[in-house]
Amino acid sequence: MRKKEIIKNVINNRRVVFKPDYRDVGAILLFILLVPYIISFLFGNVGRGKDSEEEGEYAGAESGLFQEDRKTAEYIVYNKTAAGTEMIPLETYLAGRLPATVNMEYEMEALKAQAVVLRTELMKQAEGGGKYIYVEGQTAKMGEQEYERSMEAVGSTRGMFLEYGGEIITAPYFAVSAGATRNGNEVFCSEDYAYLKSVICERDFTSESYTGGIRMSRYVFWNRLGELIPDMEYEEALTVEEQLVLDRDRAEYVTEVSLNGKSVSGEVFREAFALNSSCFELEQEGDMVLIKTKGVGHGLGLCQYAANEAAKKGSDYIDILNYFFSDIVIEKIGESG
Repeated sequence: MRKKEIIKNVINNRRVVFKPDYRDVGAILLFILLVPYIISFLFGNVGRGKDSEEEGEYAGAESGLFQEDRKTAEYIVYNKTAAGTEMIPLETYLAGRLPATVNMEYEMEALKAQAVVLRTELMKQAEGGGKYIYVEGQTAKMGEQEYERSMEAVGSTRGMFLEYGGEIITAPYFAVSAGATRNGNEVFCSEDYAYLKSVICERDFTSESYTGGIRMSRYVFWNRLGELIPDMEYEEALTVEEQLVLDRDRAEYVTEVSLNGKSVSGEVFREAFALNSSCFELEQEGDMVLIKTKGVGHGLGLCQYAANEAAKKGSDYIDILNYFFSDIVIEKIGESG
């Protein structure tokens, strides 16, 4: 019993006071011989430090594919966290970021498409064509299986990104469409987004998240809308659908909500009312207002649910990317001309 107390106190860094007992000399010598093994067993990973832990947990330290040298990496991500700013090579960072952006149970080809889109979006953020990308707290905790799938998706598309007209594109993505993606030129009122053409997502209606909605009193509804449209005037005797005009794009997403000549954009309305998407209908039932939605997300670019459905039918990530982004070129870092 006395021997166990001695070992416990040494491990807990406590001072032990006792009188020599020569019957214990052999046991003490044995313990001294075992101390290095006890320390190694208990504290063997202490010397790895923060960088090693992070790379092991989410950045692919076990794989040479992700052991990038910051000095030679084409792009460096500065990830600001509560503990400080991490400098991480782009491919290493992507392996940890991907699971935070997509359902990791999706088909591998859909995950590869998402990896290319995510890399493209990050490269687009690099200031002035430089190599530095600034983000804040954008890493994910994941299990071993998610980690391995993330490394496979990122590793097998290493360095690939999307270009249109010789420039890196804006490559948006979202979860579930309302039946079709949106037209970029129409949404942004610009001719610079010809690669974001509206395409059909014929199986999205099978998603559990395809429809949604919220219900609130008409008084709460009008008060909240009043915060978006100052000095608006509405009629108590009329329903919301009788007073509000909803302008839509070709994919049926609301682009503008108007009342007596005053308006707010569909996306601002969506955010203010915490809706799943800006594809919505308004309906008043007595003193209650029901807002019904279709889809999840802004509706532009890669639809992840539709990408997964396409992957199930045999489409690879190249097919998927070319479907959702029209006339783009898939380039690779260091090889684009």
